Amino acid sequence: MSVFWGRSLVAAVWVMAAVVLQTVVLSQLGLPGATPDLIVVLVVGWGLSRGSLEGVIVGFAAGLFLDVMPPAVGTFGIWPLVLALVGFLTGLLADDSQGSSLTPLLVMAVGALSTLALYAGVSQLVGARAFSWSQIYGQALTQGLYAVLIALVVLPALSATLRWVEPSSPRY
Repeated sequence: MSVFWGRSLVAAVWVMAAVVLQTVVLSQLGLPGATPDLIVVLVVGWGLSRGSLEGVIVGFAAGLFLDVMPPAVGTFGIWPLVLALVGFLTGLLADDSQGSSLTPLLVMAVGALSTLALYAGVSQLVGARAFSWSQIYGQALTQGLYAVLIALVVLPALSATLRWVEPSSPRY
Protein backbone atom coordinates (compact mmCIF):
# COMPACT_ATOMS: atom_id res chain seq x y z
CA MET A 1 0.00 0.00 0.00
CA SER A 2 1.39 3.42 -0.91
CA VAL A 3 1.94 6.12 1.69
CA PHE A 4 -0.83 8.26 0.16
CA TRP A 5 -3.47 5.55 0.53
CA GLY A 6 -2.20 4.65 3.97
CA ARG A 7 -2.50 8.25 5.17
CA SER A 8 -5.92 8.54 3.54
CA LEU A 9 -7.13 5.42 5.33
CA VAL A 10 -5.70 6.63 8.65
CA ALA A 11 -7.38 10.04 8.15
CA ALA A 12 -10.74 8.41 7.37
CA VAL A 13 -10.57 6.19 10.45
CA TRP A 14 -9.54 9.09 12.71
CA VAL A 15 -12.28 11.38 11.34
CA MET A 16 -15.02 8.78 11.68
CA ALA A 17 -13.91 7.82 15.19
CA ALA A 18 -13.67 11.47 16.28
CA VAL A 19 -17.10 12.40 14.94
CA VAL A 20 -18.76 9.34 16.46
CA LEU A 21 -17.06 9.88 19.85
CA GLN A 22 -17.93 13.58 19.72
CA THR A 23 -21.62 13.08 18.97
CA VAL A 24 -22.23 9.96 21.05
CA VAL A 25 -19.96 10.29 24.10
CA LEU A 26 -18.53 13.77 24.59
CA SER A 27 -21.76 15.65 23.91
CA GLN A 28 -23.48 13.68 26.69
CA LEU A 29 -20.90 14.31 29.44
CA GLY A 30 -22.47 17.48 30.83
CA LEU A 31 -19.18 19.10 31.81
CA PRO A 32 -19.20 22.74 32.92
CA GLY A 33 -18.72 25.33 30.19
CA ALA A 34 -18.32 24.09 26.64
CA THR A 35 -18.45 20.53 25.33
CA PRO A 36 -14.98 19.06 24.72
CA ASP A 37 -14.35 19.14 20.97
CA LEU A 38 -12.38 16.12 19.79
CA ILE A 39 -12.91 17.03 16.13
CA VAL A 40 -11.14 20.37 16.49
CA VAL A 41 -8.26 18.65 18.27
CA LEU A 42 -7.97 16.16 15.42
CA VAL A 43 -8.06 18.84 12.70
CA VAL A 44 -5.52 21.06 14.46
CA GLY A 45 -3.28 18.08 15.19
CA TRP A 46 -3.46 16.87 11.61
CA GLY A 47 -2.72 20.33 10.27
CA LEU A 48 0.27 20.67 12.59
CA SER A 49 1.70 17.28 11.70
CA ARG A 50 0.97 17.13 7.94
CA GLY A 51 0.70 20.74 6.75
CA SER A 52 -1.94 23.05 5.36
CA LEU A 53 -3.10 20.98 2.37
CA GLU A 54 -3.89 17.89 4.42
CA GLY A 55 -5.24 20.11 7.21
CA VAL A 56 -7.80 21.55 4.80
CA ILE A 57 -8.78 18.13 3.50
CA VAL A 58 -9.17 16.56 6.94
CA GLY A 59 -10.96 19.65 8.25
CA PHE A 60 -13.41 19.68 5.36
CA ALA A 61 -14.04 15.92 5.60
CA ALA A 62 -14.56 16.08 9.37
CA GLY A 63 -16.91 19.05 9.01
CA LEU A 64 -18.89 17.35 6.27
CA PHE A 65 -19.20 14.16 8.28
CA LEU A 66 -20.20 16.18 11.34
CA ASP A 67 -22.89 17.97 9.31
CA VAL A 68 -24.51 14.72 8.14
CA MET A 69 -24.12 12.79 11.41
CA PRO A 70 -27.34 12.77 13.44
CA PRO A 71 -28.37 14.90 15.28
CA ALA A 72 -27.34 17.36 12.58
CA VAL A 73 -28.44 20.82 13.65
CA GLY A 74 -27.70 24.17 12.11
CA THR A 75 -27.04 25.26 8.57
CA PHE A 76 -25.37 22.68 6.35
CA GLY A 77 -21.85 23.69 5.32
CA ILE A 78 -20.76 25.87 8.20
CA TRP A 79 -18.72 23.16 9.91
CA PRO A 80 -16.83 22.12 6.74
CA LEU A 81 -15.96 25.76 6.06
CA VAL A 82 -14.81 26.51 9.60
CA LEU A 83 -12.84 23.29 10.11
CA ALA A 84 -11.18 23.54 6.69
CA LEU A 85 -10.09 27.08 7.51
CA VAL A 86 -8.76 26.03 10.93
CA GLY A 87 -6.92 23.07 9.37
CA PHE A 88 -5.37 25.37 6.78
CA LEU A 89 -4.27 28.01 9.28
CA THR A 90 -2.77 25.50 11.68
CA GLY A 91 -1.07 23.78 8.77
CA LEU A 92 0.66 27.05 7.95
CA LEU A 93 2.13 26.96 11.46
CA ALA A 94 3.41 23.39 11.04
CA ASP A 95 7.04 24.34 10.43
CA ASP A 96 7.11 26.87 13.25
CA SER A 97 5.67 24.52 15.88
CA GLN A 98 8.40 21.88 15.79
CA GLY A 99 10.74 23.64 18.24
CA SER A 100 8.99 23.37 21.59
CA SER A 101 6.68 20.80 23.10
CA LEU A 102 4.43 23.58 24.43
CA THR A 103 3.90 25.25 21.06
CA PRO A 104 1.48 22.59 19.70
CA LEU A 105 -0.58 22.89 22.90
CA LEU A 106 -0.71 26.66 22.56
CA VAL A 107 -1.72 26.33 18.89
CA MET A 108 -4.35 23.81 20.00
CA ALA A 109 -5.87 26.27 22.48
CA VAL A 110 -5.87 29.09 19.91
CA GLY A 111 -7.34 26.73 17.31
CA ALA A 112 -10.17 25.75 19.62
CA LEU A 113 -10.93 29.37 20.47
CA SER A 114 -10.81 30.44 16.83
CA THR A 115 -13.10 27.57 15.84
CA LEU A 116 -15.65 28.73 18.35
CA ALA A 117 -15.42 32.34 17.18
CA LEU A 118 -15.45 31.42 13.48
CA TYR A 119 -18.49 29.19 13.89
CA ALA A 120 -20.37 31.91 15.73
CA GLY A 121 -19.32 34.55 13.20
CA VAL A 122 -20.22 32.50 10.11
CA SER A 123 -23.52 31.44 11.70
CA GLN A 124 -24.45 35.06 12.31
CA LEU A 125 -23.23 36.06 8.86
CA VAL A 126 -25.53 33.61 7.09
CA GLY A 127 -28.37 34.26 9.54
CA ALA A 128 -28.43 30.69 10.81
CA ARG A 129 -28.18 31.30 14.52
CA ALA A 130 -27.74 34.32 16.72
CA PHE A 131 -25.05 34.04 19.35
CA SER A 132 -24.44 36.50 22.11
CA TRP A 133 -20.76 37.29 22.40
CA SER A 134 -21.04 37.00 26.20
CA GLN A 135 -22.09 33.39 25.61
CA ILE A 136 -18.99 32.90 23.42
CA TYR A 137 -16.71 34.45 26.03
CA GLY A 138 -18.18 32.19 28.69
CA GLN A 139 -17.41 29.07 26.68
CA ALA A 140 -14.04 30.17 25.32
CA LEU A 141 -11.92 29.41 28.38
CA THR A 142 -13.31 25.93 28.93
CA GLN A 143 -13.19 25.16 25.20
CA GLY A 144 -9.47 25.99 25.08
CA LEU A 145 -8.75 24.09 28.30
CA TYR A 146 -10.62 20.97 27.16
CA ALA A 147 -8.84 21.09 23.80
CA VAL A 148 -5.42 21.16 25.47
CA LEU A 149 -6.35 18.32 27.84
CA ILE A 150 -7.66 16.15 25.00
CA ALA A 151 -4.60 17.03 22.90
CA LEU A 152 -2.33 15.56 25.57
CA VAL A 153 -3.79 12.16 24.63
CA VAL A 154 -4.72 12.64 20.98
CA LEU A 155 -1.52 14.23 19.61
CA PRO A 156 0.82 11.39 20.66
CA ALA A 157 -1.66 8.79 19.38
CA LEU A 158 -2.08 10.63 16.08
CA SER A 159 1.67 11.01 15.74
CA ALA A 160 2.18 7.29 16.41
CA THR A 161 -0.37 6.23 13.78
CA LEU A 162 1.13 8.60 11.21
CA ARG A 163 4.64 7.29 11.96
CA TRP A 164 3.31 3.77 11.52
CA VAL A 165 2.18 4.66 7.99
CA GLU A 166 5.07 6.99 7.19
CA PRO A 167 8.12 6.61 9.47
CA SER A 168 9.45 10.10 8.71
CA SER A 169 6.40 11.87 10.22
CA PRO A 170 7.02 14.42 12.99
CA ARG A 171 6.65 13.50 16.65
CA TYR A 172 4.62 15.33 19.30
